[in-house]
Amino acid sequence: MDIICASICFRGYVDDEVAGTLQYAPAMGYKWMEIHGPMSWTPDAAELLDAEALKPRLAAAGIRCAGIYPPGWGGADDADVAAHARAIAKCAAVAEALGAGHIACTGASQRTEPGAFDRVGDCIEQVLAEVPASSPVKLCLEPHYGNILQAPADFEKLFNRFDDPRLGLCVDTGHFHSAGVDQPSLIHHFAGRVYNVHLKDHIGATSVGIGRGEVDLAAIIAALRGISYSAGLTVELEVEDPENLPRYTQEAYIYLSGLLGQKL
Repeated sequence: MDIICASICFRGYVDDEVAGTLQYAPAMGYKWMEIHGPMSWTPDAAELLDAEALKPRLAAAGIRCAGIYPPGWGGADDADVAAHARAIAKCAAVAEALGAGHIACTGASQRTEPGAFDRVGDCIEQVLAEVPASSPVKLCLEPHYGNILQAPADFEKLFNRFDDPRLGLCVDTGHFHSAGVDQPSLIHHFAGRVYNVHLKDHIGATSVGIGRGEVDLAAIIAALRGISYSAGLTVELEVEDPENLPRYTQEAYIYLSGLLGQKL
């Protein structure tokens, strides 16, 4: 399993998190990054993503792109759903052009918003129709605590509706922890659909440095090995003390290398 640095690991520490990741992550040992920055947050921003402009920046830093975080699945209304679907498909195309293996994001609405779950399904349907069947990029649904995509049952319903091997689950260890999910059991239950992992540590619902919280990361990695998961572990740090992000990002690489039995 490769250890991937999400650009969110430098959000709040520098003005441009993607530039910050390119500057700092390679020296810490990271060979892969996941683009989470403002350049892909909204449909308008995602439409401007330029793979050819990103390629030389990645090459100069000696790092490869593993994935992209697009705007959320769904939307506020039909027009918004269509805009999100186009943006997600665009991110998948850019990911393929960069040699990345996945895109991953959560829903575009909170759990309390009427009709939000149906709109997630509509968005997925449109993305699957727009992304070529030959694309190697995995399209991942990610949980967020309080989001329309939060509980295992949410993903179960969508995977039952869309029996498409391109669509899978991103296991976010922090948000599933906040939701009280038994993550090793969840990983085994969705074994054939786990395509990505956003790896966090938490105390309650609060994100902390990797190895500093309550999440049993060793058990999660053991469960991933148990299903022969071979894709990446994307380090995500959404901590309340961003001034310490470089230290936490370096610690995460060392900690996970140890869990994985990889030499530094």
